[in-house]
Amino acid sequence: MKNVFLLFFSLSIFSFASAKDDCEIIYSTASYALNHAKKALMANNYEHQKYYSEKALDSYDKLINLLEGSQCEGLMESVQDIIANAEKAADPADWDRGRYYSKKVFNGTQELITQLDSRTEVAGLEITP
Repeated sequence: MKNVFLLFFSLSIFSFASAKDDCEIIYSTASYALNHAKKALMANNYEHQKYYSEKALDSYDKLINLLEGSQCEGLMESVQDIIANAEKAADPADWDRGRYYSKKVFNGTQELITQLDSRTEVAGLEITP
């Protein structure tokens, strides 16, 4: 009986640790996307704005792959909306539209990180950026 309890306890600790790792990686990737979106928004020329928007889009492509097999559920719709805006920011018709979509990506990413913060606090996980 004691061995069964120890086995169950160790399996539950392992599953908790892997859930924490998944969410930490997702949080870190979202932070990179936020950093790139901020740089795109603060860029002072068209080419830099497009470059950093593409970098943010790359981070979101990685984020989508991480979300598919993770314990952090319910974020896929938000991420897909941000990706749609990031695609428009990475290939804008002009400077103003690029800045408009870069701002949408930046604000959406901030909201996503807030969602991740609230989910990890509820789950009892503490993530430090």
